[in-house]
Amino acid sequence: MAKKQGKLMKPSGLYRAVARVQRMVRPPRQMSEMLKEMLEQLLRDPDTSSDEASHVALFLANMAWNECVGMGSERESYRSVWSVFEAENPNLWDELKSRDIDAMIDELVEYKKTHYPDDQRRILTCGCTPHGTIRVEWLAAAAPGVDSRAEMYLFGLVRTGNESEAVRHLRKTRKMSKSAAELEVAQIRRRLGAVPPLSQPDDE
Repeated sequence: MAKKQGKLMKPSGLYRAVARVQRMVRPPRQMSEMLKEMLEQLLRDPDTSSDEASHVALFLANMAWNECVGMGSERESYRSVWSVFEAENPNLWDELKSRDIDAMIDELVEYKKTHYPDDQRRILTCGCTPHGTIRVEWLAAAAPGVDSRAEMYLFGLVRTGNESEAVRHLRKTRKMSKSAAELEVAQIRRRLGAVPPLSQPDDE
């Protein structure tokens, strides 16, 4: 029987350890698949849901995922998003299992912790394509000692083409010279166009 730290490991503990190792060596699933799985937890009927309801559920899945990987809660700052979807489809909440946004996010946070506890990738952008699929761009887990939220904010500026603001941000927060900040932004731009684990566009 396997030993752990000099003590006999119970069968249940051994099974959990084996499962953890299997998750670590198994190639990660596509983020689009996992987010689709999560958003469907919120829909009464995923097969007949409207685009607006699916977009709201995907948005909540994105928020829940990033909360779980150390990005903090951004719930209050996104309250205005719901009004946009509601204007396009006033009945969209009837397609969701609840009207309590915080409760739905909490449910997905627990779902992520239960089903994907070791996946620490961070979602940079995600959304539905015109073909009805889900596209996700993600970053690998932050390196030790790196402020994950600050790094995501910086990458987001570069990803959306706001490089001048990214340069100003670096000069203000890291006290860089203009040339050094411009070089850092150029390196980030290259990283966002590189292969994983730096960044990965992910289509379902």
